[in-house]
Amino acid sequence: MFHKVWFVAAVVGLLATCRLVPVFAQNEVTASVEAAPLAGIADAGGDDVPGDELDQLLSFAEGDVEQLSQVKVVAPALQEVVSTVSRQKSTVGKSPAAVFVITNEMIRRSGARSVPEVLRMAPGVQVHRIDSNKWAISIRGFADRFSNKLLVQIDGRSVYTPLFAGVYWDVQDVLLEDVERIEVIRGPGATVWGANAVNGVINVITKKAKDTQGVFVEAGGGTDRGFSSARGGGEIGDNGWYRVYGKWFERDAGGGQGFQPADDSRMQRGGIRMDWEFDEGMSFTLQGDVYDGASGVRGTVPVALPAGTLSLSHDEMTRGGNVLARLAQTIDDDTSWSLQAYYDHTYREYTQIGLSDDRDTIDFDFQYRSSPWLDHSLIWGVGYRYSQDELQNTPFFVNFTPAERDFDLLSGFIQDEVTLIDDTLTFTAGSKFEHNDFTGFEFQPSIRLLWTPSETRSIWAAVSRAVRTPSRTDDGGRVTLPPVVPPGIYPVLKGSRGTESEDLVAYEIGYREQVTEEFAVDMTAFFNSYNDLISATEKTPTFELPEGLILPVELDNSNEAQTYGFELSSSWQVTPWWQTRASYSFLRLVGVESTDPHNRLYLQSSWDVTEDVEFDAILRYVDDVPNSSINKYTTMDLRLSWEPIDHMEVFVVGRNLFEGKHAEFYTDEYLVTEATLVRREVFAGVSLRF
Repeated sequence: MFHKVWFVAAVVGLLATCRLVPVFAQNEVTASVEAAPLAGIADAGGDDVPGDELDQLLSFAEGDVEQLSQVKVVAPALQEVVSTVSRQKSTVGKSPAAVFVITNEMIRRSGARSVPEVLRMAPGVQVHRIDSNKWAISIRGFADRFSNKLLVQIDGRSVYTPLFAGVYWDVQDVLLEDVERIEVIRGPGATVWGANAVNGVINVITKKAKDTQGVFVEAGGGTDRGFSSARGGGEIGDNGWYRVYGKWFERDAGGGQGFQPADDSRMQRGGIRMDWEFDEGMSFTLQGDVYDGASGVRGTVPVALPAGTLSLSHDEMTRGGNVLARLAQTIDDDTSWSLQAYYDHTYREYTQIGLSDDRDTIDFDFQYRSSPWLDHSLIWGVGYRYSQDELQNTPFFVNFTPAERDFDLLSGFIQDEVTLIDDTLTFTAGSKFEHNDFTGFEFQPSIRLLWTPSETRSIWAAVSRAVRTPSRTDDGGRVTLPPVVPPGIYPVLKGSRGTESEDLVAYEIGYREQVTEEFAVDMTAFFNSYNDLISATEKTPTFELPEGLILPVELDNSNEAQTYGFELSSSWQVTPWWQTRASYSFLRLVGVESTDPHNRLYLQSSWDVTEDVEFDAILRYVDDVPNSSINKYTTMDLRLSWEPIDHMEVFVVGRNLFEGKHAEFYTDEYLVTEATLVRREVFAGVSLRF
């Protein structure tokens, strides 16, 4: 009987959400409502309270305590803090960009176990699961396993790999309990973040060590996974704090179409963070992580003798670590600076094809914020990055020339925010200046205008330029692909020296409003024009060793394209114990073949059933994937949690409950990955916080 009530409530919540002009992120803070009547009396300053008001207060106090304890105080969405847009703290309402903030509470209520799963909540973000351990994630188009127009950072550390120009999502396995928020910027962020922040920026920001004191333990498992994690925190003297964590998971292979995929994976990682706060606004952070694991894959690769292909499974062995240090000082409300440095080491080996990537990266970044003139807020910075790789080539399949290479990146940026009308109209202009070893000097400016006619409403517009620099593959890579008709002719993908950067000019306009304390909307429209896109052009067949007869497919800057679309989002606190969120994204790509669905819909209902029981339902609709055999699909995810005692939570999560199996994405630019089906899954777990 009770499960029927939950299901009906979830359906009603989703239907109610459909009425909205879709989604905007809001932060929720649990309030102690039992004290609210007393607080109201105390606020009267000891004066007599009118009889009717006193009766209302007493009636409130005598109400159903179990129900009233679920009342939430909703922070206005426009006041949500962001820092990624301009490298300084601001709010969503004062950000002239399409920004979406995923809070820790939203992450917890989603039931997600990984960062890619969390990103499904953000409008305009394309999240496709390729198999059990691989993802194709992009913003506003050009989705692929290595989506090369997206910058991803974790606590200010870039996780971009220049080998294929993308992100290895299987190793970005942060402890979600310690994530403070994830800021998603849709649209170019190159003015302050540099090359490859073309279509967007994702910034994962973890909590300070002093906010993660005590002990957290979590463990669970289900139909295709097992996981566990632990974290402990404490003090270092009078002004320091630390936390250490460990995390492990193992995931079974997914479903296949007439074959058994080998996409099982396992990963273990650990890390530490230490924070100190000193006098005069000075702070210092030292943190690091290490990880080791393997991600399975089953795919089709070419073979030399006999001429043809071989379907094989193998592990992508991966390990690495990083350490980051940051010194910062806030001098006053208008002046601050920070100095950051990090070292990152990654190693990945494709065992059965003999390819490996051993890479070291060192990065330095300095920024300074001040207000040198009246109504001006100026921020500038300089940076240097050194990257060195050592690649093990295969004689037939993959070859990089040279096998060892290092890169230098010098950068500087400046951005000025000018207040034209106090609290109403601001104009922002700036640019990034970079010099890299692939294309030399790059110039990436932007201008933005923000109009806030009231504290609850804002309108913004922006024009930006951004570039995507060539990857290691674009500049000197050689990949032999499985043969085509007629048999025995091998397509060989060739990168070439002299490849130029891809160029984007983006036009955006947005509107957001906190309609009431409970309801907020956010709307964005955009048009992107791409020039010098790196694409594959077939040339005349030739005879080359070791393949024999080949079809050269050269990478060059021969394509142009345009994308346009809009994104709508909303959040509605229907009752004190029931919140709904919704988003809709429309995207079209013209000029090149697209693998991006035109329409995406996301609906979420979060219901506090009792003081101790939570029920969440998520409905997702994804349109047909163009230029593929993947049809539209609809998924339903459910989460039920129970807090039997203080500091303990028991949860059950069901995913993909509408469809037993479906494919989401299977194209791979360099390795032909066999289509894998996303299966229905159910898992449960328990967490302790003390």
